[in-house]
Amino acid sequence: MTDKQPVIVHHEWGALKEVVVGVPNVRIPTKLAEAPKRYLPKSSIKFLEKNAGKRLEECAPDLNKQFVEQVNGIIKILKDRGIIVHQVEKHIPSEEAFLAQMNNTVMQTYPRDPIVVIGNRFIETAMYEPNRRKECFAIRRTISERLINSDARIISMPQPEPFPADKDGKYGPGPFLEGGDVMLVGYDIYVGNTGNASNTAGIAWLQNCLGEQYRVHEIPLSNHFLHLDCVLALPRPGLAVICKEAFVKGIPDFLKDWKLIEVAAQDAEEKLGCNGLVLDEKTMIVGEDMPKLAQELRDEGIEVLTTPIDAIHWQGGGFRCWHHPLVRESKLEN
Repeated sequence: MTDKQPVIVHHEWGALKEVVVGVPNVRIPTKLAEAPKRYLPKSSIKFLEKNAGKRLEECAPDLNKQFVEQVNGIIKILKDRGIIVHQVEKHIPSEEAFLAQMNNTVMQTYPRDPIVVIGNRFIETAMYEPNRRKECFAIRRTISERLINSDARIISMPQPEPFPADKDGKYGPGPFLEGGDVMLVGYDIYVGNTGNASNTAGIAWLQNCLGEQYRVHEIPLSNHFLHLDCVLALPRPGLAVICKEAFVKGIPDFLKDWKLIEVAAQDAEEKLGCNGLVLDEKTMIVGEDMPKLAQELRDEGIEVLTTPIDAIHWQGGGFRCWHHPLVRESKLEN
C-alpha cells in the first residue's frame, strides 16, 4: 500500500513543487459583460468588442501563436526547475455550453480562480462571472487521479444561482469566492473584495469552512482591479510588491512593517505588474516588460527570472493567475 501524495500550501512563498497551469483556449464573448469593462485595459476592451464571438486563433492567429509560445516558455522554466506541471485539458463541447446563454466566453488561461488550496483543503470556488463557472470541470478531468491518490480534503462551495446580470452587472447574492482574491500567510488568510469577484458572503463562507484555527480578513479594494493578486504579491516574509492606490482603506496592518516595492496603478492594471510567480523565497518570475520592478526585487536579494507575458496579460491576468500550487513547501506557525 503506497502513501498518499500530499496536497499542501500554507503561504504565498516557499519552494513551489507542483502546479496546475492554464491552457490557451479562448473564445471571445458575443457580448462583453459589464464587470470586465471596469478593470480591463481599454485596448483589450476594444479588441474584444471588435472580435465578438470569435475564437482567438481565428481572429488573431499571430496573437494566439504568441500566447501559446509564451505559455510553453513559462512551463519550460517550471519543468527545468523540477516542478511538476499539470496543464488543464481543454473544454469539451458540453462544458463550453454550460451557462453559455448567459455568457458564452471560453477562457482557460487562469486556473488560479476556480480553485483554492489552503493547507490540504482543495476547494472548488464559486465564480462571479457565469462563463467562468465551467472551468472547474476541465480542472477535475485534469487532476482527478492526482487528487484521488492524495491526502486532500476536496470541498466544493455552494454554487451561485444562475441569475442574469442586472443593470449594474451584478449576478445576485452569491456567495462568490475566487482564488485570485485569496492570499495565504499561514493561519491568516487575506481575501480581496473589488466588487468584481469575491464578495462578503463568499469570504464568510471561507471562514466557516476553515474553522476557528484560521483568521480570514476581508480587504476592500478599488473596482478598477479584478483581484487582490492584481495589486499585491508576497515573495517572502517581510517583502511585498504592492499597488497602494488599490487599497481604498489603506494597506493591511500586517504589511505595515514590511518592505514595500511599489508598482504604479497603470502598470498593475495594464501589465499585471504585481502578479508575479514566486518559485521560492529567493526566486520570482516577472514580466520582461517590468524592468524597474525586476531590478528593485534584485536589490532585495531576489533572483528574478523574466519572460514575456504580453500575449497573456491583455486578458486581465498574469503569472499568479495562470498557475495554482498543489504543493508549496513552507513551515506553518501560529
